[in-house]
Amino acid sequence: MIGTVVLMIAVFVGAYYVSKFVGKRYQARCDFSKNLSVLESRNVGKDRALLIVKAANRAFLIGSTPNQITLISELNPDDLVEIADDIPERKDFSSVLRTALKVKDKKHGEGENK
Repeated sequence: MIGTVVLMIAVFVGAYYVSKFVGKRYQARCDFSKNLSVLESRNVGKDRALLIVKAANRAFLIGSTPNQITLISELNPDDLVEIADDIPERKDFSSVLRTALKVKDKKHGEGENK
């Protein structure tokens, strides 16, 4: 029984390292593209999505389903908003909780003074 557990652990460890090696090797080939990128995607239903794709210096709005990819419109690349500018600042949970508790304490204290 101990041998079986050791063998299972060895298989999991081996699979982990093999997947890391294979992932690094093929990721470099697949992700490197200077002229083609998906700027943004939004799921609009089960297995349906809208994508903003930039190809060379042109941008396209594309609809995607499991059976078909459809060009909806060509977009002006200058009108696109940078994603980094649009993302709100992320705060850690503890600071959000402290802020919420302070607001709750202030509201609770104001209610007692009235």
